[in-house]
Amino acid sequence: MQAVARYASVQKGLDILHCCVLDLIQEMVDAIKKGTDHAFRKSLMRLDALFIDNIWLLQNSRQTALAVFSLFEAFADKGGLVMIASDLPRFVPGRRLGPPISPPSPPAYSM
Repeated sequence: MQAVARYASVQKGLDILHCCVLDLIQEMVDAIKKGTDHAFRKSLMRLDALFIDNIWLLQNSRQTALAVFSLFEAFADKGGLVMIASDLPRFVPGRRLGPPISPPSPPAYSM
């Protein structure tokens, strides 16, 4: 994700926010506490792209996830690029994850 963000910023001249989802949440919470949530949201809407990492950290917080994805939706609706990434470990204590997902087989072409 860092390489894509750097390319988009340096080569394409995009104004990007690249951060961990926890940093974004903390900024949102601070803005709400200060009563500057409208200004915070407006400053994000001026950007060209949001690159948000570790999105898996929202898995146990439905209300926070809804707030964050509402922000993503508004950003995408205005034409902004939203890129999210997750590196959820294969084993999470207390949670059973399914088997690894295999990529689909390529279609068979006949001539």
